[in-house]
Amino acid sequence: MKTSLRLFLTFLCGSILLNLPIPPNLPPIHFQPASRAGAAVEPAPVATASPAVISIWGGARDTIALRADGSVWTWGINDCVLGSGDCGKLGDGTTLERHLPTRVHGPGNIGFLDSITAIMGGEHTNYALKSNGTLWAWGGNFAGQLGDGTYTNSVTPVQVSGLSTVKSLGGRGYHTLAVKTDGTVWAWGWNRYGELGHDTNGSPCPNGLAGTCSNVPVLVSGVSDPLMVTGGGFFNLALMPDHTLLAWGRNNHGELGDGTFTQRPAPVPVNSVLANVEYVSAGWFHAIALTTDKKVWTWGDNSAGEIGTGSTSTTGVNLPVQVPGLANVKTVSAGDGFTAALKADGTVWTWGGNAFGQLGDGTFNDRPSPAPVAGLENVVYLAARDYHVIVIKSDGSVWCWGSNENGECGDNTVVDRTRPVQVLFLDQSLFLPLITR
Repeated sequence: MKTSLRLFLTFLCGSILLNLPIPPNLPPIHFQPASRAGAAVEPAPVATASPAVISIWGGARDTIALRADGSVWTWGINDCVLGSGDCGKLGDGTTLERHLPTRVHGPGNIGFLDSITAIMGGEHTNYALKSNGTLWAWGGNFAGQLGDGTYTNSVTPVQVSGLSTVKSLGGRGYHTLAVKTDGTVWAWGWNRYGELGHDTNGSPCPNGLAGTCSNVPVLVSGVSDPLMVTGGGFFNLALMPDHTLLAWGRNNHGELGDGTFTQRPAPVPVNSVLANVEYVSAGWFHAIALTTDKKVWTWGDNSAGEIGTGSTSTTGVNLPVQVPGLANVKTVSAGDGFTAALKADGTVWTWGGNAFGQLGDGTFNDRPSPAPVAGLENVVYLAARDYHVIVIKSDGSVWCWGSNENGECGDNTVVDRTRPVQVLFLDQSLFLPLITR
């Protein structure tokens, strides 16, 4: 039934897009229908104006992009696995799956969301930071992820309650972090393992979820003036001014990197074997850090070889280890059970789980050691999220590979991609009517 419904919605969505007239001043755009079985349907050549994408994130089977004009675009699945199903996390006023980028609507389904300076994709919720320091969210809210004081999903953006002067974001699973200009860190959402930075003796979660929840931001004690924050499935990391890391939350796989497997509801230091950290990214159950000497360190779950040391293990790695063979790395990103690194020469290297082709090597085979994504060069921006990878090249084009069952690669197909494919931007804003449920 679920598959049939998705096929119907895919057909309906495709019909809407294909039947809309394209203004004569735009270059022609050609589409081919999506296919769920058999050979992949390759999109016809596309000639469009540059999408001017400056930031990208991925959520659970969806992708979010920020353009230089302050507009936000999403594509992929539009429902939630947990909670209440169709949650509208694409923010276009509907609950329809999209296989091409669609512009996020404004609050109350009026106009489009604009003046955005930063974005972040959560598991079932997406976020956008406006130039005035306010934070906006849309999608699933079954654990309070929208932070608006309710547990009601929203198909268009709503303002996160009580937060202003926000300067940066972090998060991933069912909780979110925000850093304000005064250096304080705030968290909201699911607090099953202390990921909100305090004990789990808070308000019971709705919808039968274990643990406690907060549907408004709460202050995280013990963290001040972080350079950045990042959230994993159920844990967090903060990069401090002295270039060390603090960690809190779940630690079943050693993802806190403190040498234990003990859950921490308050921030603790990551082991001092790791120092001079420049950047950090949290995956679902593992983490990756880049140090100032451009070397890469990992810790946490290694069941698929995501640690990158050439082997797998049933027990997590609870101390940071250096990934051999990687140097001159520009940035790093941790997906769900796999890892990616962008080198200074514009090449992307991947390792770990590969069930959806997320390593980009033309196979579906896991690999516990880093290797380059063949044929991909001139990359300037990297995001490994969920089971897919999205990159921006120096010419402004956006490319994707990995899981694409719900169109999260934005190439107008629903076929997993083991090699990079270009995201197809329709260079105009299509206002889609609000669907009430």
